Amino acid sequence: MSQYDLDVIIQKIQDKSPFEHKDNIKSRARTLKIVISRLYYSLKYTKEPQETREKVTQLLLHHGQFSKEEIDKLFEHVSRRQTTDYSEEFLKQHPELTKAEGSEGKEAPDNKGIGEEKPEEIKYIFPRYT
Repeated sequence: MSQYDLDVIIQKIQDKSPFEHKDNIKSRARTLKIVISRLYYSLKYTKEPQETREKVTQLLLHHGQFSKEEIDKLFEHVSRRQTTDYSEEFLKQHPELTKAEGSEGKEAPDNKGIGEEKPEEIKYIFPRYT
């Protein structure tokens, strides 16, 4: 069983035992990326990407091996993308989007593309580790 198996990750977090990595920055960042990926994909990431990010961050902060800055940096710079393919979480926060999509077909064809730009949701894409 690898330290990157989900059950082992969860146990290490509960026990606050460290994840092993070589003593260099790249190895530490890679370990964090794998741990975040495994946790993120084990939760409701498609329906609630921001809530899932918060849960993963809280779990890792509780564990104590990685700082909030390291976790945030990984989410912000490594795996972030913006999209108009909205999650349930985003639509709950922006109910006007569901109303607007329902009335789009009723507009005259020459008005298409003139309206406001749609807001973009931030989602996260991580490599999948098995």
